[in-house]
Amino acid sequence: MMKRRESMNIRFNEIISHYFEDTEYTLGAVPFGLTNTTKILEIQGQRFIVRIYNRHLKTIDGIELECKVTAFLESTHSSFQIPLFHSAIDGQHYLLLEDGTLAAITTFLEGTVPQLSSVDKSKKFGQLVGEFSTRMQGFPIGKQVYRGISFTKVYEIHPLANRQSIKVFYENLPFELSVSRVTFYQKMITEIKSSNLQLEILPQQLVHHDLLIYNLLAQNEEITGVLDFDFIGVDAAFMEFVISFNHVVQESQGSMEIIESFLQGYGSERKHSALEFSYLPLLTKIYYIAVLHFYIGQHYAGATIEHNFTFMIEQFERNMNWLEKHNLRIQELLNIYLV
Repeated sequence: MMKRRESMNIRFNEIISHYFEDTEYTLGAVPFGLTNTTKILEIQGQRFIVRIYNRHLKTIDGIELECKVTAFLESTHSSFQIPLFHSAIDGQHYLLLEDGTLAAITTFLEGTVPQLSSVDKSKKFGQLVGEFSTRMQGFPIGKQVYRGISFTKVYEIHPLANRQSIKVFYENLPFELSVSRVTFYQKMITEIKSSNLQLEILPQQLVHHDLLIYNLLAQNEEITGVLDFDFIGVDAAFMEFVISFNHVVQESQGSMEIIESFLQGYGSERKHSALEFSYLPLLTKIYYIAVLHFYIGQHYAGATIEHNFTFMIEQFERNMNWLEKHNLRIQELLNIYLV
């Protein structure tokens, strides 16, 4: 373990040497970052984030897209900040290490994780998601050759999670999962496949895919920062709403008051069509299946996924049941606030 830590520090030292001339610095742990290896760098009184990207998930195309998206967002004068790529000494925005892994240094943003504990906070979260989605509508994807990953391609979310490896995972579960959970997963996959809804007719745009409170920063009760663009990709525009909506359902334990305030906030910044609303159940299924497949890929990459996987499949089933029960009321609210 000690050797691994030393070699990791050598890698961080190598990265930092590409950005800063000989100078003293300290490296600190971060309270986040399940996907990549991340440290806080303090140098000459300034703080930065140093990140070594997960080699299975971050490609040069992916990091180039992230650079373009963050630079674009910076130019939009939004109410929130995003981490910007710091230029290395040679002017590059990222490094390709000898083993093919990518690394970068970005700006450090102050703040703490926002809460969804009140109607007001939920409304602010909705406004943030709506504003972010509106901003991304303006990103010119026509010129963009690489479009990131669409969650609708549930077998392409992780390079190690294809049809065959997912089948093997369920046949040889690495941890206990009840028969009813496995049956539920299979039912959902079947329903996605047998759905005759044409996803391609929905408006498309770049989607963050992970706008949860854990990827946001707040200061003085206001949401001030958006983090973690690892999953950015062109998808149904409504998918951004669906993901954050399900997050609110989960975090509020289905409180209609909190959910309605989220919709009110979102609708003040972004509108959708009745056609898109009809896709809420299907896009919810696609979202959760994509996340579960991502975790299966992480399992094959050597990560311990039991807690996250179990948490997500339980949330998936709970949210689908909740949505079925409250579908009429939600459709009413969508028509009130989002049209």
